[in-house]
Formats: sequence, C-alpha cells, structure tokens
Amino acid sequence: MRRAWLCAAILAAMFASAHAEPITLADAIAAVPRAPTSQIAGHDIAAAEALAAAAGAWAAPTARVATNRLTARLVVGASVPLPIFGTVGAARDVATAEAGAVRADAELVRRDLRYRVVVGWIAVARADGEVAALAIGAHEAAELERIARGRLDTGMTGEVDVTVATAARIRADVAVASATRNAEAASAALAGLLGWDPTRRINASGELPTGAPTELAALHDRLAAHPERAAALRKIEVARAEVAQVSAARWPGLFVEGQVSFDDPTLGDPAQKGSSGTDAMIGVALELPIFSHLGDRATAARATEAAQRARLAATEATLGAELVAAYRRWQGARERLVALDHDVVPAQVRASTMSSQAYREGARDLAFALQAERDLTSVQADLNTARADAAVAYADLQVAIGEPPGASGASAR
Repeated sequence: MRRAWLCAAILAAMFASAHAEPITLADAIAAVPRAPTSQIAGHDIAAAEALAAAAGAWAAPTARVATNRLTARLVVGASVPLPIFGTVGAARDVATAEAGAVRADAELVRRDLRYRVVVGWIAVARADGEVAALAIGAHEAAELERIARGRLDTGMTGEVDVTVATAARIRADVAVASATRNAEAASAALAGLLGWDPTRRINASGELPTGAPTELAALHDRLAAHPERAAALRKIEVARAEVAQVSAARWPGLFVEGQVSFDDPTLGDPAQKGSSGTDAMIGVALELPIFSHLGDRATAARATEAAQRARLAATEATLGAELVAAYRRWQGARERLVALDHDVVPAQVRASTMSSQAYREGARDLAFALQAERDLTSVQADLNTARADAAVAYADLQVAIGEPPGASGASAR
C-alpha cells in the first residue's frame, strides 16, 4: 500500500499541470533543424555557395563612345579582359574553399545548438525529477502528520508532535511549489532554444541517456573526424587557395581592345571635297601589376596558412585533452549514479519505512521519523541530480569525441 502511495505521488507530481506536453529527447533533437539558430546557418551556407558560383565570372568588359570636332564624328570602342593566366580559377578556388569553411562553421553552430537543446531537455528532466522527489517527501510528511493526529486522538502523544508534523508538511509543500516553478522556468528555456512558445509547458518524457561503459582508448580514433578539426582543415584550405590566388596575380592582365571610327573626314578621298571614311582598330593591352605589392601579399598569405596550421595543431591538442577530461567526468558521474541507485537509495527507503513504522507503534519519537523522511527526500534528490549530471557528462563526452549530442549508445560502439 505504501509503495502504491509513493507511485501515485510521483505520477501526480510529473503530470501536475494539465496542459503540460511530454517531450522526449528525440522529439527535442528532431526540432533542432527548424529552430531559428539553425535557419541562420542555412542562410549563411546559401550565401557562401552563391558567392562560390559568382567567383567564376570574368572581369566586366568596358565600352566607350566618343566624338571629335575635327576627325571622326563617332568613335565606338570596347575592351574585353581575357583571364588566361588562371586568375578566375584561383578566385573560384578561394570562394569554394570559403564556402566549405562556412559549411564547417555552420555544422559547429548546429552542433552547439543541439548540445544546448540536449542540456536544456536534461534540465527539464532534472526539474521534473526534483518535483517528483519533493512530492514523495511531501507525501511522507503528510502521512506523518496523519499518524501524529491519530496518536493524539488516542492519547499516545501530545499536541507538540502534531504541531511539528504540520510544520514539516507545510515546509514540504512549499518546496514542491518552488520546484514546480523551477520546472516551468526550465521548460521556458528549452522552448526558447527551439523557437517554441515559452509559455508552452513541457515535461521531459523518457529515460536520461547516461551511456554504456567503454574504454577511453576506443574513443581516441574518433577525434580524426571531429567537426572542430574539420573546420580547422577547411580554414587551411582557404589559406592555401589564397596563396595560389596571389601567385596567379603576378601575371599581367590581358585585354583585347577594338575601336571603330565613323565619318572621319581625314580618311576620305582628298580629290573629293567633303568625303569621309570609316576605320577600325584592334589590339591588346597588358595590365602590369608592378606597383601592387604582391610580394607583401604573398608573404601575408603564406603567414596566414602557417597560422591556420598552427591552429589545427592547437585544436588537436585541445581536443585530446578535452576528451580525457570529459571521459573522467562522465566516469565519475556514472559511478556516483550507480552507487546511489543500487545501494544508497534502497537502504534509505528501508530506513524510512522502518522509522515510520516504529513511530506508528510508539517505539520511536516523531523527530526520529521526520529525520528519516528528510534523509530519504535528500537521497532521492541526490539520485535525481546524479542522473541529470551523468546525462550532461555523457552529452559532454559525445561533444568531445565529435558525435552529435543526444545520440543513443554512441560511446558503446
């Protein structure tokens, strides 16, 4: 009967709000691509790809129209650039590399958003679990108050026990109310990340993923495909393409020029008064990059490439250290969760049950029973916190090995 009451208290706490909507972790993750932040990344990628397509364009041709007072009445000319020395291809390579870097950065933005959504969902689950744990404590306090009143009616105790039990029950009810507000705040924060109505009450549904045991050595190989490393490699490609672009700019620019002069009296037959003629001219022009400081630009481009390679080395070192740190935190959180769940909580439940029964039978005083009830509530809150901490540590571990946060069973493969 007591266990049935406890289950009823947990269910009542979890579904206290009639308008609350149960959301699983998979539901929250599935909503990430539609979140406002994800849309920004999509627009950035579209812009970068459009710029890559535009980078293949030739330089614009020029056209000119002129007239003269003494010679041709109309002069029409045009100049067409011929990018035959690889300048267009170099520009296209730079834009393509930059588009790849934007895609890699967008992947990091989306991964960070997914991580924040996972942590936000865990915060909702933590808050819901806290409400449930405190609801159990409130039920226990109400039960002790009922017992105290029954003992008072039979003359087995005094008014002081009823007063103390009532104060403990009120304190437990206040704690439940406060925890419920915290759960509503966590719900609003998660809704904000996903672009939902923040007044929409969300309950976390389903188990918190805490991962399966695995060895640290089995995780190191995944760092080669880590998104942060991929982004660093993309930036190296951009720097390399910029070096090639500067090298291509050392060649002169070639232009084909043409000109036609109409109604030019200097071209007419001298024997015929007022006669005029038409003439055409075609040639080439070279644009000489002799004052453009290409040497300095090449030095800067090579230095940028070296800096990006140094950043890659620093990123790899950081990722390796973060993996070890995240793995150790996850190990500690999971070991604490297992110990609380398998050893501490069952023992405390038995102690609380025995203390309540002893008080009911008059073998122990109310203070002893209340202390056992408070200890049980505290241990259940510790278990809820430990489960949430292990879930967050597991999400951190998934981020550290470059896998999508919230993916089930990632560390067990």
